[in-house]
Amino acid sequence: VLVLALLLCRSVSAAPLLLDIKGHTVRLALFSMFASPGETVRIGLLPYSGVALELSLDGKPAGQRTELEWAFAAPRQPGLYHLQLRRPDTGEKSQLKLWVTVPGSSVSDGRLQNYRIGDYPPPRTKRSNYDPPAGFIEVTADNIDTALSPHFTLRQFVCKQESGFPKYVVVQESLLLLLEGLVATAQTEGFAIKSFGIISGYRTPWYNRRIGNVKYSRHVYGDAMDIFIDADGDGRMDDLNGDGSLNAADIQLFYNMVNVFKARPENLKLVGGVGRYNKTSRHGGFVHVDTRGYRARW
Repeated sequence: VLVLALLLCRSVSAAPLLLDIKGHTVRLALFSMFASPGETVRIGLLPYSGVALELSLDGKPAGQRTELEWAFAAPRQPGLYHLQLRRPDTGEKSQLKLWVTVPGSSVSDGRLQNYRIGDYPPPRTKRSNYDPPAGFIEVTADNIDTALSPHFTLRQFVCKQESGFPKYVVVQESLLLLLEGLVATAQTEGFAIKSFGIISGYRTPWYNRRIGNVKYSRHVYGDAMDIFIDADGDGRMDDLNGDGSLNAADIQLFYNMVNVFKARPENLKLVGGVGRYNKTSRHGGFVHVDTRGYRARW
């Protein structure tokens, strides 16, 4: 009985808290948030109304806790900061990484320092979520392999254009949450993956134009990724249906899996695009996913 009690205690202590982050329900032991310098950061705590929580920013108390949320001002200096939320009576806790971005206003002549960003197109009048990003995450040789969430690192989102450090990238919380949900779905379906193979994550407008993609591609807004299931690590889509060959049926299987996930009621705030791309001489096929805010399929 004592052993069982200890196991149950360890299980409870390992559980993450249920949080509201920018309108999304997040229950992950590790997650990332992105904010501008000095921006008021709000983390919803509705399930813990009346419950004591320990809240810290880089190990020190910060901001103000109310019944509904924890609010504090993001540091003024761009960089990576660490948040921890812990429930002392159960041991439940969540680790959040707060990435304070370099303001978009710092882009000069299409560059941030020596990194080419290019020019963002004007906002689309008939669609929301097409404003140029407020800020960019600075990527260095020291932080590029930092985990943003349980199954994804910063490196996986960086644009493929050639450059030295620092590089700059845009990532949206909604994309991270979508990708984590899709990894869990693929694992449940029997695919032994730790992450996805990635064709393309963020693209600067300069690089996006260089490869001939449409100027309003969701990749330039940081909420899109081209992914494939690669459990064997060969850099190409796996034979998902087990018929002995990699073909359009495997892409369709993954495409269907993504659509089923997107259609669940709890994932309505992750609405966006899903597209399938069959294999070519350059890649083994992939599925595009994004959280643009309205439904698109191709």
